[in-house]
Amino acid sequence: MTKKRDLLYEEAIEELESYGITGAQIYLIDLIPLIEMIWADGKAQGAEISLLADYLKKHVEHINALAGYQALDLEEAKAFLTKFLKNRPDPRLMATLRSFITPVRLKSSDPDKCDKLKESMLAACLDIASSSVTEYPYGLHDRFTPEEKHCFFEILQTLSD
Repeated sequence: MTKKRDLLYEEAIEELESYGITGAQIYLIDLIPLIEMIWADGKAQGAEISLLADYLKKHVEHINALAGYQALDLEEAKAFLTKFLKNRPDPRLMATLRSFITPVRLKSSDPDKCDKLKESMLAACLDIASSSVTEYPYGLHDRFTPEEKHCFFEILQTLSD
């Protein structure tokens, strides 16, 4: 089995542009795994969306603080998310967009910042998955659906490449 060639930053940016993700929106691709977790069980539930909204607010504030100016507008960021929350997006599209996170957001000269960003995304994914269940009562091993578990491990694998 051959390993997929690592994309360079510039190539990933060009690919994102082909999906209509341009400018400061590239800093919103960190939200793709969270959206995937929301939809993993087939339902976008209120608690999951609330957690995403909290993460988004902190994410926008963090990006703007790093930039030293308002690089991202919260309302524009919410509009970006709405495209993915109205209807369940194609899982292949989400996996493709997720593949751009590493070259665009997790490759920098500061590995500690990259590790913190990755940990933040993964922690938010776990928070989202554990926030809601699709059926009550649920069994001891059923807080996360098999689909959510599978989704989480795919995200983990992608972000670890």
